Amino acid sequence: MDGNHLRESPLVQGATETQRPTSWWLVAILIFLVGVIGVGLLVSLLYGMVIANKPGSLAAQWLEFFTNAGALLALWLWLRFKERRALASVGFRGGAGLRKFGIGLLIGAGMITLSVAILVVMGQYQVAAAPSRTLSGSAALLPVLALSMVWAVQSSTEETLMRGYLLQTAALQLPGWLAILVPALLFSAVHFATEGILPVAGVNIVLFALLASFLALRQGSLWLVCGAHTGWNWFQGNVFNVPVSGNAYATGIFHFTPVGTAPEWLSGGAFGPENSIVVTLIWGLATLLAYRYFRSR
Repeated sequence: MDGNHLRESPLVQGATETQRPTSWWLVAILIFLVGVIGVGLLVSLLYGMVIANKPGSLAAQWLEFFTNAGALLALWLWLRFKERRALASVGFRGGAGLRKFGIGLLIGAGMITLSVAILVVMGQYQVAAAPSRTLSGSAALLPVLALSMVWAVQSSTEETLMRGYLLQTAALQLPGWLAILVPALLFSAVHFATEGILPVAGVNIVLFALLASFLALRQGSLWLVCGAHTGWNWFQGNVFNVPVSGNAYATGIFHFTPVGTAPEWLSGGAFGPENSIVVTLIWGLATLLAYRYFRSR
């Protein structure tokens, strides 16, 4: 894939608006050290001084809203005062943004629903009673609807940093495939920053990054992939109530768990479906379709 093909995308063209460009490698460092670690630790400290939150609780999920909003604020400040361009230039130009986000939401929700359904049919997943001190069933409906805002901000922040700022910057400075692979590998590395690498999950997260990259480049914006990312995470964590990248939550309409005899490579284990080869097949096929869509320009 040549770099010229990537640079034709309106998504990448947004980076040409900068008056003082940032090197792609510095963007990657800033995203990891400032956007993920620095802002995350600072907001978590301030939030913890006001609200007690246990891992997986409603308060902990809303913490993700504020940490990711903080990362977006840091990006806006950098773009405004260092690069002197608008935040919208990283992928939020063009019309029908909400419609595209809604379509993406259905795509993401559909993919995780298909994944869970296959695991149930294969006898790897089962509906179980929700643990004590959790919200489930009809009592969880309104909180789960409210948590869609958390996932919208969390997922859109990841897309803005990775498929927006880093991808478009790298596309102007690196060969085509490398410009796509660098954000994909960093995206996967961020998910394993605090735990050991899981091979199947590592491959799957790279696949999702490639899928999102091809869609964003072809669409020329981030609206669709922000929606898809939101739909996947929201339904995974709070509708089906299975772990999202190893994080389990105490609020879910249903509560699915792997059966006792399910092998981790098939069920995903404690990491969730993203560590399952079922998701490998689904995201692999979706990535091939997204690549063909991208090349159809």
